[in-house]
Amino acid sequence: MESLFIIIAALTLVFLLYTLIEFLIGHNQIQNLSRQDLLTLDSLPKISIILSALNEESQIEAALTTLVNIDYPNLEIIAVNDRSTDATPQIMEKLQKQFPVLRIHHIQTLPPNWFGKNHALDVAAKLATGAWLLFTDADVFMKKDTLTKAISYVITNQLDHLTIHEHHRRASFWLKTGLLGSYLSYSMVMKPWRIRHAWSKRSLGHGAFNLIRKSAYEKVGGHQAIAMQCLDDLCLGAILKKNGFRQDTVNGRDFIEREWYHSLPAMIAGMQKNSFAFYKYRPLPMLRDCICAVIFFFWPLFAVVFCSGALCYLNMLNLLLTFLCSFYIAKQFRLEKYFAFLYPLSMGIMIYIMLNSVLATYRHRGVIWRGTHYSLDMLKRRSI
Repeated sequence: MESLFIIIAALTLVFLLYTLIEFLIGHNQIQNLSRQDLLTLDSLPKISIILSALNEESQIEAALTTLVNIDYPNLEIIAVNDRSTDATPQIMEKLQKQFPVLRIHHIQTLPPNWFGKNHALDVAAKLATGAWLLFTDADVFMKKDTLTKAISYVITNQLDHLTIHEHHRRASFWLKTGLLGSYLSYSMVMKPWRIRHAWSKRSLGHGAFNLIRKSAYEKVGGHQAIAMQCLDDLCLGAILKKNGFRQDTVNGRDFIEREWYHSLPAMIAGMQKNSFAFYKYRPLPMLRDCICAVIFFFWPLFAVVFCSGALCYLNMLNLLLTFLCSFYIAKQFRLEKYFAFLYPLSMGIMIYIMLNSVLATYRHRGVIWRGTHYSLDMLKRRSI
């Protein structure tokens, strides 16, 4: 039995060493948007910024104000009020009167076989007149030169799709702890540095910033092709990559930020509908990843305390490598470095989030999003 555990520890060591090396090389391959040279203003295409808002009265005015103040010569902003019941539509209408670049569209009903957000974005995309579409969220804040930098990068590198991981405003200790687990999982699973390569099947999309050539968007079927996908941003990136369109990501955390979640309970609740969807509602792959997380992040701690000899020494190395991975990711995503010591707690939170998503989906026999229930059978049938 001890020999089996030594083999597991040795394989874990190889995996963690490979992961650390890939983190170091991969994240350094992602370009920083601040280094992008600007193209001349008269060569920049028209961009339509598109967003959907449902009951966002606390943030919609501030977010839209940053968008209308973006320094870009050829711009329109289409904001969709998706069945809001608070003051969101009144705030949006007030802003439309102040800023001619802003167009407001109201949706009162949701047609069948659509997620609300996807339907709202689809409606807005059909109204858009820009050669490029920027899909964003109603709580995202951008600096004035974000679009000029981003489209210059896209044109220079001949891309069809650029996505950017935003900086998260994080107030509480427990939220930061949970987010560290999210950043680790994101880097290990998504490997964003690979998406630019045609040989890689990796793809990506971020709700805060998905800049897409309109002709490419229409060719893949737009949001109609992902009408029943919870992870609309990721799925949009996936179908673009699958159809051969070029995509990339950049480090734009100096340009884009949002308060993704205001607390750890809000993060757990917000990821309840998404986590199981990532696995296409298949429990076995999720269970596999939970078991792997236990082996990589928890078993070495146990082995160092309760084992001896080669097994203990191998797992001490595993602990060191895991800490270095965690430290590097904390640095990349601008968390205080001491959170690297809390990676077991962070990954424990991620495992809980995944299992909670499975249990909630089966308990509700589907997903509840924006006040509408979608059956699990329908979600499985429409999964891509």
